[in-house]
Amino acid sequence: MNANPSGARNFLDRNRILNVAIDFANTQGADALTMRKLAQHLNCGVMSLYNHVANKDELLTDMLDRVVGEFDPPVFTGDWKGTMRASAQSANRVLLEHHWAVGEWNLRMPGPNRIRYMDSILKVMTLAGLSSPIIYRGYHAITMHIVGFSQQQIGYHKALGPEFAPKVEGFLSGLGDAHPYLADHVQAHLDETEDCDEFLFVLDLILDGLDPSSPSS
Repeated sequence: MNANPSGARNFLDRNRILNVAIDFANTQGADALTMRKLAQHLNCGVMSLYNHVANKDELLTDMLDRVVGEFDPPVFTGDWKGTMRASAQSANRVLLEHHWAVGEWNLRMPGPNRIRYMDSILKVMTLAGLSSPIIYRGYHAITMHIVGFSQQQIGYHKALGPEFAPKVEGFLSGLGDAHPYLADHVQAHLDETEDCDEFLFVLDLILDGLDPSSPSS
């Protein structure tokens, strides 16, 4: 069967493949992505894909690196915490748009974009005059917060969505008076508004803790 009924040659290149694969993952998730489904979306034969990408594993690695390329990397301007804050917020925003990427983060070796991003964080911390042990541990604290908190946000958004509302309400009701503090916490999740930026709240705690000039250090 001809994958392209019009008979016109269906142009493929790596860039187009990645764009379509990312769009697919954004709507249906990375687990649902297969080479066959991707070929259908590209209106081509499956074997045509293998001229540009070796397999799904390589595809996902390149997809994740493309997503990291959307981050605003930190650039040292003298205010190292300010530039790290802005960059981390950018990364968080992008990861929420590409919800599948957090699940792939620790499964993929860094590509060119991610390597540059990692290096830029370390450069800013170094130019800020932080000690080597603080840079080593602080880098992990910052990057784990970005990815881990983004993953938690994605999970919460799903759990608190309309389709899960009855389960959440049932869980809250089941707590009763036996666990009042947890019940209050769960209710706070249900009442939370977009004005409450927990990502930035926790990030500032991390950055202030790393800053040798901060009273808390």
